[in-house]
Amino acid sequence: MKNTVCLLLSGLILWAFRFAAAAPVVATKVYVISLTGSEVHEKPSFQARVVRKLPIGTAVDVVQTIASDDVKQVGAGFALQGDWMKVTAPGYTGYVFSSDVTKRKPEVKKSADGLLSVDLLGVKKSSRVEKKKQPTGNKNSPADYAVLETTEYANCTYTTTTYDGCFDHNYTFRHLTLPEVYHHMISSYAENEYDHSLKATKLEQPKLLSRKGNVYRFTCGFGGSATQDLKLTVQGNGVITISSYDCT
Repeated sequence: MKNTVCLLLSGLILWAFRFAAAAPVVATKVYVISLTGSEVHEKPSFQARVVRKLPIGTAVDVVQTIASDDVKQVGAGFALQGDWMKVTAPGYTGYVFSSDVTKRKPEVKKSADGLLSVDLLGVKKSSRVEKKKQPTGNKNSPADYAVLETTEYANCTYTTTTYDGCFDHNYTFRHLTLPEVYHHMISSYAENEYDHSLKATKLEQPKLLSRKGNVYRFTCGFGGSATQDLKLTVQGNGVITISSYDCT
């Protein structure tokens, strides 16, 4: 009897081992959100040969994630942490850095000047408009009014406040990573500018100006943009905000 039980157990173990060995690797689809694309390296290292560059919005399958202490420089004095992801596609296999991609399917947009960008706001849920008094600071003058328009998305609450020809923009992201919010910001505020000296279109994107604690300030107002005080703030509890203003 004992021999029979042992034989049965051995058979079950061998069957389970063979099944596990034969089971296919379940891939996870990710999407490139870096405005300048994502490099596919031959090995999980920035020093490894680049076998391909994937444009923004490209979808690839991840079959393995390798934990890493590496960081990717995305501007002067600013870097994003991440891991290495082994990706496969027809014709190549390689490694991308996780700060370049997201598991959330973004909306890919194209501007009038041909600039591609990604939108990670998510599905629009609702919107509302309200009017509130805006003190002028002058007791002899009637109060101005500001108009607040709030739009709720799956991943973000966007509020624009209009007053005296100026506009405040505030994005409150929930449960998105710093790389995801950063790349959404870069996509939203970048511009294609025509460089007459080079007779070519030049990509202009926000660059880090300063950091104080969890508040990052970026360049803005380049080209024909009137955007000012572009700021990204990591508030904690899964909340990250982007704010700016512009005046006509």
